[in-house]
Amino acid sequence: METPVNNMQNNRSLPATARGLRASGSSRGYTLLELLIALFIIALLGTMVGPNMMGVIERNRKASALGDSFAMLGMARSEAVNAQTTVSICPSLDQATCSGTAWEKGWILFIDDGAGVGGTEGDGDVNGTEQLLRVGQAATGDVTVRTRNFADAGAITFELDGMVEDNGTIVICDDNGPALASAVVLNVSGQARMAGDDDGNGTLDEDDGSEVSTCP
Repeated sequence: METPVNNMQNNRSLPATARGLRASGSSRGYTLLELLIALFIIALLGTMVGPNMMGVIERNRKASALGDSFAMLGMARSEAVNAQTTVSICPSLDQATCSGTAWEKGWILFIDDGAGVGGTEGDGDVNGTEQLLRVGQAATGDVTVRTRNFADAGAITFELDGMVEDNGTIVICDDNGPALASAVVLNVSGQARMAGDDDGNGTLDEDDGSEVSTCP
């Protein structure tokens, strides 16, 4: 059995915090005011970080769609030259057939050589027994991908020498509108490049020199 003297010695040997807990028998909780202050700080940080984070996410989504557009054009031209045949790409909702002009919904790349019954060479549409080569998935987020100035807004066709029928532009937009759009310019030789801003006014130029003014 411990004597009072032993208890006092044991208490003195404990750290000050431990002695306080032993004396009180419980730890101190947070007050309502302290909790309200903590919640206010968390909410304030959220208002500062939230918009910045959303901006980063939107830029990443647009950059991803831009990269996919370059890859799509590069693969189509490469397949046409290597296989010495006509190759087309078109928007596709089901990743199997051509549909519409909304390239952000997905796309397909195929040999457009008119093979099989009902096939038509170079028409920018999958028919007959034409071979499907690549499938592109839909873009993420509120991104739109549309073409400008091509003869067919729903297809781009590469000849066996890698050339296309006409110049055109692929415009990538998000909720920020045309002022912050990205764009890829494709010339008749089948070469793709980033759209420029020749007059330095902050708005990109399409292949014909006009500015990107609408989204989509």
